Amino acid sequence: MLRITGHPKYSIWLLPSKNDHKLIYNKIEELSKVYNSESFQPHCTLISPVYDIELAKDIIHDIDINPFRVKPIKLNQSSNIWKTVFIELEKNELLNQLYQLFQNKQPPNEDFVPHISLIYKTMKEKERMGIVDSLRIQQFYEFSGIAIIDTSKAVEHWKTVYEVFWN
Repeated sequence: MLRITGHPKYSIWLLPSKNDHKLIYNKIEELSKVYNSESFQPHCTLISPVYDIELAKDIIHDIDINPFRVKPIKLNQSSNIWKTVFIELEKNELLNQLYQLFQNKQPPNEDFVPHISLIYKTMKEKERMGIVDSLRIQQFYEFSGIAIIDTSKAVEHWKTVYEVFWN
């Protein structure tokens, strides 16, 4: 069980459009069953941790954009449990602007590496590479919303506390 302790911690997620959500979620579900790992909702983490939820809501409320597309760079893997196997996304101007809206209001954070995780599990590199080799990526991924997620507890207890979808 992946557990995070301490006071409430939130993450800001970009949410895939309905069609992309379904495709990605199906892959996450399939991998979670095959590898006995926790399932989770598809997303691209914009920033984490966030502790001031009211400030985050204010920032989100002021975002006025349309759904947008992001090109994938490649499927990738790492020993970082939050990036076990993931779709690495190209940084574009809009992603950077959204990141900066939150980064400017938060304590210093690691470099922004946009990605969509497909599995959270400690695995040997050979096993991770096997998953990477078995998957295919789309030409682009569309994001149509943003959410604040309470990520204080174990993955299976993550909860959406606020979300906005763009038209």
